[in-house]
Amino acid sequence: MTGYVLRRALQAVAVLLAITATAFGLFFAAPSDPALIACGPKCDTGQVEAVRHSMGLDRPVAAQFGDYLGGLVAGRTITDVDGSPIDCPAPCLGYSYALHQPVLDAITDRFPATLSLAAGALVVIVVLGVGVGFTAALRRGTRTDRLLSGFTLLGASVQIYFLGYVLQYLLVYATGALPVPGYTPFGSSPGAWAAGLALPWLVLGFVNAAVFARLSRAQMLESMHEGYVRTARARGLSTLRAHLKYTARGAGAPLVQLLGLEAGALFGGAFITETVFGIDGIGKLAVDSVVQNDLPTVVGTVLLAAFFVVVFVALADLLVARLDPRVRLV
Repeated sequence: MTGYVLRRALQAVAVLLAITATAFGLFFAAPSDPALIACGPKCDTGQVEAVRHSMGLDRPVAAQFGDYLGGLVAGRTITDVDGSPIDCPAPCLGYSYALHQPVLDAITDRFPATLSLAAGALVVIVVLGVGVGFTAALRRGTRTDRLLSGFTLLGASVQIYFLGYVLQYLLVYATGALPVPGYTPFGSSPGAWAAGLALPWLVLGFVNAAVFARLSRAQMLESMHEGYVRTARARGLSTLRAHLKYTARGAGAPLVQLLGLEAGALFGGAFITETVFGIDGIGKLAVDSVVQNDLPTVVGTVLLAAFFVVVFVALADLLVARLDPRVRLV
């Protein structure tokens, strides 16, 4: 097990380094000029060049990338437009001249909203997706199975922005059943926190639960015919207990892997959901930074999303290895 953990850790580090290099390349591949954005539209050519020099953008790309990696580990000092130093502690993701603050501070300010949205949506995904999939498998071929299969097909087909606006109109503005979606800090008012995120949780959870439901049904049906399940039932174990104790564990590995990937994506920012419902989270920050050509923030949010995906996928792999020891041999 220790060797498997070390291999997965080294793979995760290699992937993060590759993504860091790719994201850093966006800084130079983008058609916009970071120095011009930092200086402002009223700057002349000489002022832009002076800002570019003060920001270190005229140095070799390899040297700038080395400084960026060093900042991620140990922090660094960034030069402002006027030449004054800006302390950027580790992990330094750069400085946003559009927001006038370090990128990490901008992300930290918005992370509680994304954390709340992601955690609630994951609960809906697991409960709804796995519950529907397992129920459909146990009732295979019945009207219940067909009804639930249609439910998952609808969830897999509908888009978040369409469903979000439709439900927001019906449940918020037409009937008043739910308050206007938004984020309230949990410490300020737990009730307002849950009420403001209820609709985003429902929409994001419903759309993503469809994939879990279809996968859990397929895996459940496959595991139901395994020899150890038939043996358990032959020994007198009830159908429900046999499936809960043995079939569910056999079908769990692919679901855990998919959940790890989904959790990483959600914690990195639910871009569409946050934009539709006006939640000021990391996803909306990334969208706004693209619109504003705020390249340091774009790169920082990309790295953060990649970090969460890699970490959660690695954790899911470790959990799968715990459930199925055969995985450690791969």
